[in-house]
Amino acid sequence: MPVRLVKLDRVTHEDWQRIVAGEREPFGGIGETLVWRDKSHHVGVRDDAGQLVAMAGLVLADVRVADEPLMQVAGIGGVIVTKAARGQGLAGMMVERLLEIAAELEAERAMLFCLAKNMSLYAKLGFQPIEQTVSAQQPGGPIAVPMRAMWKPLAGATRWPKGRVELQGEPF
Repeated sequence: MPVRLVKLDRVTHEDWQRIVAGEREPFGGIGETLVWRDKSHHVGVRDDAGQLVAMAGLVLADVRVADEPLMQVAGIGGVIVTKAARGQGLAGMMVERLLEIAAELEAERAMLFCLAKNMSLYAKLGFQPIEQTVSAQQPGGPIAVPMRAMWKPLAGATRWPKGRVELQGEPF
């Protein structure tokens, strides 16, 4: 299936419904229970008929690790490929483009949340697990995010500090 990667100015409810295509729990029943931060940059993949079959987003976010100063990360999220188009490398294609955008925004680190079963996909793209639990905001107050967190250095010898991880705001 010939596809093309595109920049999306916005993501509509109709776009989301088309990609989910009736799948009951596209984020494993975990992601569906959380309130997520809106993204400021979106990419998608269109098939040869021009239909949107995948999308992902990025937003800059602040994170505090232990007693370190706040650090800004490029938060990647909402990575979804319609079920019929999975297994073709579309998620990787979108994440690679979002990493380029993150570098253009001068982010030193990228970060994402994923299901444990998807960690190997992101590891192939250079992401490493964050061993500590990450806390983030939800309408009822702070929670431990019930998904695995991963990060990738985008600049030189950037490291991930040790200690508790507090995302400032909602997860992405």
